[in-house]
Amino acid sequence: MNLKSLLNQLGQRKNSPAISILLPTHRTFPDNRQDLITLKNLIKETEERLQTHLDKREVKAIIDAINAEVDGLDHNYNLDSLGIFADCEEVTLMHFPFTVKQRVIIDDTFAIRDLVREINSSINYYILVISRATVRLIEAFDDRLVAEFDPQTALRAGSFPIDNTLLFAPHGLDRAEMPNDAGNLKQFFNRVDKSLQEVQNHPERTRLPVIVVGDVRNLAFFKEACDRPGDIVGEIDNVPELKAPAEKIIADVQSAAADYRRRRAEIALQHIAQARSAHQLLTDLSTMYRAIDEGNAFRLFVRTGYVQPGLVDLAQKTITPQDDPAAPGVTDDVVDVLIEQVLQKGGEVYFLSAEQLGDEKPLSLQTRY
Repeated sequence: MNLKSLLNQLGQRKNSPAISILLPTHRTFPDNRQDLITLKNLIKETEERLQTHLDKREVKAIIDAINAEVDGLDHNYNLDSLGIFADCEEVTLMHFPFTVKQRVIIDDTFAIRDLVREINSSINYYILVISRATVRLIEAFDDRLVAEFDPQTALRAGSFPIDNTLLFAPHGLDRAEMPNDAGNLKQFFNRVDKSLQEVQNHPERTRLPVIVVGDVRNLAFFKEACDRPGDIVGEIDNVPELKAPAEKIIADVQSAAADYRRRRAEIALQHIAQARSAHQLLTDLSTMYRAIDEGNAFRLFVRTGYVQPGLVDLAQKTITPQDDPAAPGVTDDVVDVLIEQVLQKGGEVYFLSAEQLGDEKPLSLQTRY
């Protein structure tokens, strides 16, 4: 899953009309049967609304393209939400591991700002579940399952789950007495790491942090065999059942995920302090807006849940804070505008809680120079 990259691509598509269809979905039967009905109703609503903007031939071409994409959907593989983004040239489908508000938006740009904020304020990571006999790979998003890798994801080095073909147990010997057991384990975990790195380096995926689950001995052997130990952000050695369903494994690693979030927050606060010392920390909305437009945005720091309505002047490159998000000409949340633009310019976005920020401003920007 490379949601950040896909959303960034959507943000750069400028064909009008830009159609965004968003709906919550269900992961399990029989609830997911309703998803198909809801989706058909939303596509019908989209068609009716497009008929007030375009001629019948243009509407038919767009709706036919949408239907061609959704006809191939298997709702048994739904996550928590579905997004359909269409224009006159292309249709993109995206599954999200979080809930969205059901709606159809027809505008000049795709309705992705809420999605961008959600994705960048959460953590997407892998869980590598290792034993001396087999290794599993699970992708998670916060405390939600995205997918567990299976042989359908073909890998040159070996698809997950990976079995240890070197494993043997001569009768009457315990593990410590087995000939060259340590060497076999290192060889096995080296093969596992090659498959993991193949996943991490795939051009359609984002390199993700990894939490490793297993006993102390196997964790040590894997870290020794791993080519990129810096990817490992947590270790859990007290999971009682490594064959448990992926959802249970995800629940068992939440302490490590929380530690990773805390370390990210500490790093962000260090960046803020360094930027202030170097006179590279901005807190005024208009000044931040101009710096981002000029490509001078390094890191944006946002208080979780912070929303600020404002008037955006594209010509003057200014943002004036407002109290009423529903007032004429007011953008209901300029924070989302800045987040989206920073990411499109190759910058980073950090979300911190009010407690973590302390006396710091709810929104600040570290410039590149």
